[in-house]
Formats: sequence, C-alpha cells, structure tokens
Amino acid sequence: MRNSHHNTIAPSGTISLLANNVSNGIEPIFAAEYNRHMRMAQGEAITFQVKDYAYRLWTDKNSDNKFPPGWIDTHSLAPEAHLQVQAKMQPFIDNAISKTINIPHDFPFEKLADVYTKAFELGLKGCTIFRPNPVTGSILEIPEEHCCQYDDGLIK
Repeated sequence: MRNSHHNTIAPSGTISLLANNVSNGIEPIFAAEYNRHMRMAQGEAITFQVKDYAYRLWTDKNSDNKFPPGWIDTHSLAPEAHLQVQAKMQPFIDNAISKTINIPHDFPFEKLADVYTKAFELGLKGCTIFRPNPVTGSILEIPEEHCCQYDDGLIK
C-alpha cells in the first residue's frame, strides 16, 4: 500500500461551520441554536449565534418552531450512545475518529473513568469528552432557555 491510512473522519464540528453548518459527520447536532465563543488574535472574545442548518430549514417551513420528528442532539444522548455510534464506524476507519462526547457540568466526575473504559472495551482508537467547568468555561454554549439536564445516565 502506498499510503498508511485510507479512511479518516476529520474533526467535523468546526469544519461544518465553514460549509454553513450543513453536516457534522457522525457527530450528533450539538443543539438547534447555540452560542459559539471565539478568542480573536488581538485577545478579545466574541460570540456568534449559530443555528443548525437543518433546523433552520425546518423552522422556515414550520412556523410552530417545534423540533422535527426524531430530532436528536448531543444532549439527548447518554455517553454510552455516543460510544456505540463511534464503535459502529470504527472498523471502517483507519485512524481514530474525532468525535466529542459533550457532557453536562454536573456529570459525576467519578463516572468519567467508566466512559473511557467502555471506549477501550469497544475497541475505539480515541475518545474525547468535553465537560465545561468554571475555569475553562465552554466554547459552545446553549442559551438558558434550551438547557438540558442530566438524570440517571440520560440527558433530558
């Protein structure tokens, strides 16, 4: 073989923004609407409001602003579900898959080891978790009216 790797999935969350937020690859949609915080070269922080492309199309045709049937965003899934999606794709991908499990700030810290252990057991080449905290904050932030809560392994 000429190349060491033939198949890979690029980090798709940020790249999708360059394509008008059309596709996040195997990542679930982060949220229908969210704020993206960016630090500019001069050091100032700015915030962009982002609306998912598919959700924007849906709301253009449906004035009730309800979610489409079957809508799933990253906060609708427990960490195990994120791992299962990644595990289904991993056998077909040469590299580690760039996929982030966004967990809420109140996710029990002790359970993080369980997520990584399960990722290893599933044969994943990589596992990324993002848990916002008061020190680092969050790059992506769901407006207060769209916030989700974590309860017994499921995010509601």
